[in-house]
Amino acid sequence: MRETLGLDVKSMFGQRVTYAVLALTCVAGQITEASAQNKINSAVEKWRPADGLYASPGKDFEAQCLEYGDFIIELSRNSVGGNEWGCKIRTVSDIADGTVRLDMSCNDYNLAETLGSRGRKAEDRRFQETMLVRRIDEKAISVRKTLDGKFKGAAWRADYCPANAQRLYADNKAQEERKAAEQKAMQHPWRPKPGVYATPGNDFSERCLQSGNTIIDLDQRSIASGTDKCGVTSIRDNLDNIQVFVACNTPPNPETVILKWIDDKTLLLQKSVNREFRDDGGPLAYCQEAAQHMYAATSKRRK
Repeated sequence: MRETLGLDVKSMFGQRVTYAVLALTCVAGQITEASAQNKINSAVEKWRPADGLYASPGKDFEAQCLEYGDFIIELSRNSVGGNEWGCKIRTVSDIADGTVRLDMSCNDYNLAETLGSRGRKAEDRRFQETMLVRRIDEKAISVRKTLDGKFKGAAWRADYCPANAQRLYADNKAQEERKAAEQKAMQHPWRPKPGVYATPGNDFSERCLQSGNTIIDLDQRSIASGTDKCGVTSIRDNLDNIQVFVACNTPPNPETVILKWIDDKTLLLQKSVNREFRDDGGPLAYCQEAAQHMYAATSKRRK
């Protein structure tokens, strides 16, 4: 009887364990399912409009796109813009599934002209605006934007422009940015700090105090490294480097040195040999004050 009772208790205990395991399995399944659903919901909530040109659909859609569309969204650059207006995006917020709110600081020439100068030039006025962008489908969005901080009109539909228009805009923009960067480089050309340089890394300080290190002094029109003693004949400023044309040693041998900024104390130097670049060069770091004082003292004695 006790043995039978024992078996029954064991059986009941086993059933309880089984039920408990099943219950835990169900709970785990529910948690996993909920987690997956949360991920799906998160993906939906994090929708963003694609960067590029947008225009109102219709018969002139493609022609309008080739004229840079009705407006341009560039979340990657925190900007939105159109004809004679442009905005810097301060914040992007998800307010519903497939809908984002853009809080922006904008310049709007036409709006400023309409409201009057208020003591400032129209191009200098800034407006705090909001734009609501809602996903319609893969290539269309609904847009509503405030004017002078107030919603005064209904939302409008904007379609993503074709690939050829997007490519034309991207190419032209890249060309304009490169020209602007080149002009800036010409107005404020970078020059390496004159003095002693050595290869960075272990024992850097010791190398700086050794003879034969690289000395770059464009003010004195000279670059020297080891046995190479070069006089600078001319300098060409490029977008991301400077080309230094030099005449090295005796008799003078024309070569080219390319210097590229890495950070405030480091540059990359690449030098031609027999007028050919045989490697990509290497980094040089500006040496400590002791080495610079030694170079300055030596320069004074030479003068």
